[in-house]
Amino acid sequence: VEAEDEEEKHLRERLSESDGLQRQIAQKEKQLVQLETDLKIEKEWRQTLQEDHQKEKNALSHLRNKPQQVIFLKKNFLSLQDENQRLKKVHHEQEQALQELGGKLSESNLKIEDIKEATNCKLREKEFSLSKRKHHCRNCGEIFCNACSDNELPLPSSTKPV
Repeated sequence: VEAEDEEEKHLRERLSESDGLQRQIAQKEKQLVQLETDLKIEKEWRQTLQEDHQKEKNALSHLRNKPQQVIFLKKNFLSLQDENQRLKKVHHEQEQALQELGGKLSESNLKIEDIKEATNCKLREKEFSLSKRKHHCRNCGEIFCNACSDNELPLPSSTKPV
């Protein structure tokens, strides 16, 4: 009887130990599941951080190129401004020349009737024909033949020689 009691006691202790170990296994399995979940979350977080880091590196590289692009654009802009100023100056000079020529033409002593009426060169008194054409001097307003008008002189009021 005592041996049976001892065996029963020993069996209860083993059952108790077995139950304790079963609880420990269940607890460890829960911990394992929790750790695996945490590990999965950490891996995803790490992957996200690496992707964000790569995006930041790309953005930084892109931003490093911006100053060079800005310098290039600034040089182009300044060059275009210079060209614009040069063209404005040329335009202004040409406008001035046109105004001066217009003024000289309005002040000119020459009238259409004078051109029609002119039959002889002012210098040589040679008669105009199909081969001897009329040429108008912008300086004095007189009519000359080609031989007499071949000599061009710059006028003080004009940039071109006439």
